[in-house]
Amino acid sequence: MLCEKVTEALDRFQTACDRRMANANAANEPKIPLFHYTNEEALFSILDSGQFWFTSIYHMDDPEELSFGFNVARELFKDAVERSTGLSRAFCRELGEESELERIKELIAFYSVSFGLRDVAQQWADYADKGCGIAFGLAPEFFRPAAFDDPENPRPDEIIFYGKIAYGPVNGRARHTKVVDAALALIEQTQRRKRLSSGKEAMLFCRHLAASMYTEIIWNCVTTKDAKWCHQNEMRILARNFLKDPKLPIVNEEIRPRVEIGQPRLKQSIVEVMIGPKADEGAVERVRSGLASRGLEKILVSRSSDQQPAASLMGYNRSINKIR
Repeated sequence: MLCEKVTEALDRFQTACDRRMANANAANEPKIPLFHYTNEEALFSILDSGQFWFTSIYHMDDPEELSFGFNVARELFKDAVERSTGLSRAFCRELGEESELERIKELIAFYSVSFGLRDVAQQWADYADKGCGIAFGLAPEFFRPAAFDDPENPRPDEIIFYGKIAYGPVNGRARHTKVVDAALALIEQTQRRKRLSSGKEAMLFCRHLAASMYTEIIWNCVTTKDAKWCHQNEMRILARNFLKDPKLPIVNEEIRPRVEIGQPRLKQSIVEVMIGPKADEGAVERVRSGLASRGLEKILVSRSSDQQPAASLMGYNRSINKIR
């Protein structure tokens, strides 16, 4: 067992990790609508259920998605091994091992829904039925975390992280460095104050500290991608599950795990539904009719243009192509 002061220090460390993620959420709040690219059937399924399907980050379409961010973290741990001694060195050496990712996967998972800018050609091709689907835009307010019903006891489905994707290893290192440096500082402080009385306690302390880091490390990994994906300008909504005692029911666990989370602000937040550049002529009326039957007849329905460039943050209002 660890002494009370060490346990309290670990609790403070975990709180600091959560605070950094929350501060990143606030700093990256979108200023314009963001769009989810999908197909007509999925749009109306989402509206009828009031839910998003959050896919496990361990089962994304891109097999390198998680490994890119984790490899950036591993390089930081390897660098720390070179400049550290004693317990800090042992701690970083273990977390820098390739097998550590598999250990993390057994303990914690994030589940993700992705959003991007309006009318991006590659997004249509990759995520909206090769351009035959739709994209619906949600107002910026949707991505601002709602207040918990009970702030002292938030429900698991209320603990949502909004992650703006950073691209390239430099951005990845900047994110990971904060949590790695904080962990090393805690190890040094704990040793300096002689709070660990045996090798067994030191090992237990390190495992608890590593477990506390995992949420932020994985969050950093899943919000960092290779620079080749920078055209996506992606933002994600992320839900967290602790897999030893999952609070969110896991659906389709053996094939492509997901969690289904209600979105009470969804309908009021939709500002536009855009029809893909390769959709058939009847798509506009089908979507309009489907929206009207659900009391959403006032939502703008527009069509993508093959020649229309992706909207920028400054040019969103100019780029709307209304269907009349």
